[in-house]
Amino acid sequence: MDAINIILTVVVVIYLLFAYLILLKGKNKTISRLYLVVILSVILWTVSMIVYRAASPENTLFWVKVLYFSATFTASSFFVFSRVFPRGNAPKKTDLVWAVLLNMAAIILVITPDIIIKGVEIIPGSEKCIIWGRGYFIYFLYIAGLFSAGLMNLFRKYLSEKGEYLGQLRYVFWGYFLGSFFAMTTNLLLVWWGDFRFNWLGQVMTVVMIGFTVYAIVVHRLMDMRLYLRSGSVYFASLISIIVPLIIIKYFSGRIGGAQAPWLDYIYLILAIALFSGIKKRYYALANKYFFSSLYDARALIASLSDKLSSTLIAGQLYEYIASTLSSAFHCEDVCFLILDKDRKEYMIGFRTGFDRLRPETLKIDAEAEQKLIGKKRTIFINYAAKADKAGLEEVVSQLRKMGVEIVVPLSVKEEMTGLILLGPKETRETYNNEDLSFLDIIGSQSAVAIDNALHYEEIKNFNVKLEKEVWRATWDLKRANDKLKQLDEAKSEFVSVASHQLRTPLTIIKGYISLMLEGNFGSFSASAKESLNNVYESNERLIHLVENLLNISRIESGRLKFNFEATRLEKLISGVLDELAGPAENKGLKLVFKAPKKVLPFVNVDREKIRQAIMNLVDNAVKYSEKGKITISVECKEKNIVTTVADQGLGMSRQDQVNLFDKFSRGNDVSLVHTEGTGLGLYVAKKMIKAHQGRIWAESDGEGKGSRFYFTLPVLKHKS
Repeated sequence: MDAINIILTVVVVIYLLFAYLILLKGKNKTISRLYLVVILSVILWTVSMIVYRAASPENTLFWVKVLYFSATFTASSFFVFSRVFPRGNAPKKTDLVWAVLLNMAAIILVITPDIIIKGVEIIPGSEKCIIWGRGYFIYFLYIAGLFSAGLMNLFRKYLSEKGEYLGQLRYVFWGYFLGSFFAMTTNLLLVWWGDFRFNWLGQVMTVVMIGFTVYAIVVHRLMDMRLYLRSGSVYFASLISIIVPLIIIKYFSGRIGGAQAPWLDYIYLILAIALFSGIKKRYYALANKYFFSSLYDARALIASLSDKLSSTLIAGQLYEYIASTLSSAFHCEDVCFLILDKDRKEYMIGFRTGFDRLRPETLKIDAEAEQKLIGKKRTIFINYAAKADKAGLEEVVSQLRKMGVEIVVPLSVKEEMTGLILLGPKETRETYNNEDLSFLDIIGSQSAVAIDNALHYEEIKNFNVKLEKEVWRATWDLKRANDKLKQLDEAKSEFVSVASHQLRTPLTIIKGYISLMLEGNFGSFSASAKESLNNVYESNERLIHLVENLLNISRIESGRLKFNFEATRLEKLISGVLDELAGPAENKGLKLVFKAPKKVLPFVNVDREKIRQAIMNLVDNAVKYSEKGKITISVECKEKNIVTTVADQGLGMSRQDQVNLFDKFSRGNDVSLVHTEGTGLGLYVAKKMIKAHQGRIWAESDGEGKGSRFYFTLPVLKHKS
């Protein structure tokens, strides 16, 4: 076998690999099936060229006719493919009929003696020369015409299509344009003029079509073969990287040293096997990094999803964010959210992508089966769900298996079920591993809180809609009573503010009674009871803090926030806040340190309650996001401002976190892993309060894990000291 036939054989191997990938992934799609026909026709054409070049003189005429009638299939198959690409509609019967009839006519002309081919002249040391008949121009027009028509079909679609199809068309068009141009030049035109030196180059140049098609698969997800192409390309590149150098070494060592011992071939084989695994891993790393990115960074995805979940209270958007995160991590096409209807005791579909077999729209799971299936509130494989105790699970497991469910992620808030996330298989058909399950546990806990909040928000919205309808009905009935109508309208617009006020009173009473109980005014309690009371006290404090923040935000954004300015000693306000937070800090093993100024500071003209709230938010944040060490609060006078510093030894911040730190609902990338109950409102409120007092607030940090420092300034009161 000469060098040219070796090159042609490599081309056949490339096409066979590509055909195998199409059979593996897309054999049930119209586009994939037609493209497979195109690939097989090129393979037949290339193999015919290999056999023709190697054929004996007596068989040469037969194989040259096989070569040229096999080429007719490439033109007709490409034409039909161009009619259905890229949307994959079924080809028209007229297209198929005309393609078959024209192809049959071309084959008849080729095999009929003396019409297209008269004979073959064999010249030693040169390519075989074909003697053309008078009808060769018909064959030329047939091949060139069908390829031109196919390219025109693709070009017209390129001018009219949009979106992802446009990218697919661009690369497939240029791939076929360049491949067919070179092939027709070397295999149709030059040979007509009597130049047969490059009559084999057309088959090689068709690899250009493969190159452009592969790029369309990688970038524009052509035929949905991206993941399978990764494995195939990695294995092929690994083999080529081993085989080609070994062939070169064997060739030159033979030229230099003469005939080689047979045992050297075994050495080469052992060397190739030893190198294959390492080279394959390198190519996989390159493919994952630059082309396929199949691995996922759990930490980055959790942080990104946390930001998205805190940015909205719309359930539909939350479902899309979570589904997108899971799909990108696992390459999973099937994601479904089942939300528990507590009144009907049924799980109803809240959102889904894929899962075409998910019927009916509801899933009934009785209490006993639910406890056995998801009692531990951990992500599980559905196939393993019934292994420990099969009683009561057969029906549910069977139903989920029929739906194509592989993974069930429970969504629970405070030991109460909210819903389920169902996942289908990965596109790669790989099994979910322990790392995946741990990742899903964290995603499940984050998603459960966000979805539960969104559902409650939706209930409140529905209530508000109902309330507005009632108000409108009352307004219509009482239109003559203007005074009452205005009062009702004002009551509606003040709903949120009033609700916050009404919540704050009972929460304050609860706080007082729990404090009395902890101080022993109602008798002694056991250690476990005191621990429970402390937990209730801390939760109540968080609620009070949240209500105050919500109330302040409502007033700030509506322009109704009123201030009662008076001369105040700032250090006294700070001492009061530290007394309130001493308990939570001590419970976490943290030390609150107040560096009082060496001399009395000037007065500041502030609203005491508003500044107390700002200081409370800053110190409370430091307590929440610190696990050890101390929190230092200092205050000093610099020029015409009082500067207050709150420094902790907690999580610290990256520069990226500091950019949006004081925005509403903004939280750091990793804080949700430490404290899941934050709202991202405290620093926003503090900023608004300080700004309203003509002050400034900012934060600094030396990096993640190195603590944070929060500063704010307030102007000194000019006429009192």
